[in-house]
Amino acid sequence: MRRLIRIWLILGLASLAACGREHRVIHHWPAQRFYHEGVAALKSGNYTMAIRRLQELEADYPYGRYAAQAQIVIAYAYYKNGESDAAIAATKRFIRLHPTDARVPYAYYLMGLVEFHKNRSAIEHFFGVNQLRGRDTAAARAALRAFGTVVRRYPHSRYATDAAERMNYLVDMLARNNIEVARYYYTQGAYIATVNRCRLVIEHYQRTPAVEDALGLMAMAYERLGLVDLSRDTARVLARNFPRSAYLRKLERAHILLR
Repeated sequence: MRRLIRIWLILGLASLAACGREHRVIHHWPAQRFYHEGVAALKSGNYTMAIRRLQELEADYPYGRYAAQAQIVIAYAYYKNGESDAAIAATKRFIRLHPTDARVPYAYYLMGLVEFHKNRSAIEHFFGVNQLRGRDTAAARAALRAFGTVVRRYPHSRYATDAAERMNYLVDMLARNNIEVARYYYTQGAYIATVNRCRLVIEHYQRTPAVEDALGLMAMAYERLGLVDLSRDTARVLARNFPRSAYLRKLERAHILLR
């Protein structure tokens, strides 16, 4: 037994010595090799190794010409590795350290992608599968802010077109999310809450299809609250802007909309 223990100790010490030798060799690498090793690991899908090599590069060459590039590539590696918070922190750090760098538009775009993909249902709906359906929208709103920065500040960057398309989707998704909440309130008899949600959609998401639902639900909620004049005014606005709306028949049957 003692002999076996000695063997294991010898093997363990040898392993540690080997690791130490490898560590020392790695830290004699030039910055270019660190960077290329990190990028190679990234391309092969070994994101953990990519992050490690690029962090080592920055530690050994914090002011070299590869350091800034390593910082933004690390952010992407975190994103691909599913480490959303680390990816966002890395993009923010890059922007803070290099506010005039040509890669700043990409940093904001990457930040938007990370937030956009935080919610699985957002991805599914973007490809025609699902939507938020009343879930927490914090990540979607954060993505909208990041993409909006790309579009406003860097309209000629290569990322602006895709950012704008994703913004359109997010605005529509957030509007529909509010309609889902308003519908729920209506079914629960919370008509004031229904009106407030519908008003939010009308005021902040004017160019989305959800406005039709907002006007229809609002007219019905006003009727349930006994606010007949407001209900009829809202119904008339709906009829003028959406003459084929399915809500109009409901409003006519309830004698809210008189033709």
